Amino acid sequence: MPPGSRRIRSIHYLRMIAALMVVTYHVFSYHLISVDDPAMTRWLREGVGLFFGISGYVMVISTSASSPDPASFFWRRVKRIGPLYWIATACIVIGTGEENGWKILSSMLFLPSIGIADAPVLPVSWTLNFEMAFYALFALFLPAPRRIAIPALASILILGSCIGQFPNPPPLAAYYGQPILLDFVAGMLIAHFDFRLPAWLTPLGFLLLAVAPQWTDSRPLTVTVPVALILASACSLDHKLKHWRLPTLLGEASYAIYLSHLFILLPALLFFGQDHAGGGALAILAAIVAGIIAHKYIEIPLQELLKHVGRRRISLADGQTS
Repeated sequence: MPPGSRRIRSIHYLRMIAALMVVTYHVFSYHLISVDDPAMTRWLREGVGLFFGISGYVMVISTSASSPDPASFFWRRVKRIGPLYWIATACIVIGTGEENGWKILSSMLFLPSIGIADAPVLPVSWTLNFEMAFYALFALFLPAPRRIAIPALASILILGSCIGQFPNPPPLAAYYGQPILLDFVAGMLIAHFDFRLPAWLTPLGFLLLAVAPQWTDSRPLTVTVPVALILASACSLDHKLKHWRLPTLLGEASYAIYLSHLFILLPALLFFGQDHAGGGALAILAAIVAGIIAHKYIEIPLQELLKHVGRRRISLADGQTS
């Protein structure tokens, strides 16, 4: 979900698309706009699968030149994801009067609150539990040679994706052991082997996301394969894509849009009521604007503050050792 250290225009634009898919899906799932057949719009939720595939891809690419030490890598991911998320979660806690201490704590620590509550305080942040688990595993494999680390981690995630299918697995294993892990694998392997497909296949990937559920309910076939197709083909567009200001801005703000959009959609539902096409369209636009504002005036300043604190600590440490 959050951007990596290296800008790849196709991947950056895919972040924008993934965020808008999720926002639009929730407009339909919360019935701001109603459709006769919910299956027609359900595929939009797989913007999450696209985010996971992007994460797998970016983590491999961003560490390919030189592998950081595991602790530094993981801490950078926490600093990148945590601040805006913790603020959003705190707003939900204050606004709803949430009193379940374990639910709040587990949410803040990117952990599932198994046995106490099914979802984190901020409902969409369940994806961050998987993101952080993936980052932790990825960090553990950083010291190993790349030719071993990436295939080994991919193998572990593939095996882990099957755990939920076993009878009576432990609750934590059942939570994480889902086919959704394969989306990370797809992104990792495409980046590791620099696998490319013709650019014209990109629309086909999105088409498969929409129609494949009509043929099978196997998530690897309905989500992971289309996501892999989208990633491998979109990367072939890099030399053709231009710098467009709005898509670039939306890609940069995609994480903020993802985290903040329910703060807009739910009040819009109360204001407009269900099945209000105009209200739904305005809610999408407002969610995008709110995400951009959160990105520019909360997310970026927080990141700059953390960088300043980090540089100051390094400067002080250097002064003490000189």
